[in-house]
Amino acid sequence: MTGKAKIESLTNSWYGYAAFSAVVALLNRGLGFFSILWTGMGLLFTWFVMYLIGSALTRRSSLTRAILICATAIFSITGAIATGKMALAFISSFELSVLATAALAAVGAWMNAKSLKTLLDPQVKAYFG
Repeated sequence: MTGKAKIESLTNSWYGYAAFSAVVALLNRGLGFFSILWTGMGLLFTWFVMYLIGSALTRRSSLTRAILICATAIFSITGAIATGKMALAFISSFELSVLATAALAAVGAWMNAKSLKTLLDPQVKAYFG
C-alpha cells in the first residue's frame, strides 16, 4: 500500500469513527427532534473538518502532518487515561451511559494511536518527501 493510500484509508477510518461517536452521543442524549438535529449537524461538521485534514494530507502538507503527529500522540495518551477513569467509574456506578462513554474513549484512543502509527509509517514519510 502506498503512502497516499494509507492516508486515504486513515481518513475513511476517521469518517467511521465520527459516525460511531454520533450514534453514541445520540443514544446518550435521547432520540428527540433537537437531539437528532444537533447530532446530525455535528456529524456533518466533523466530516467536513476531516475532509479538509485528509485532503491537506493527500496534498502533502508537511505542516498538517507535523501538527497531527503531536496532537495524536497527546490524544492517544489522554484517551487511554480517560478510558481507565471511565472504566473505574463504570465499576462503581454500573450505568450503561458510563460504559458507552468508556467505549467511545477507548475507540478514540485507538484511532489516535492508529493515526500516529500511520503518520510515522516509512511509506507515508516518503510520500511527504
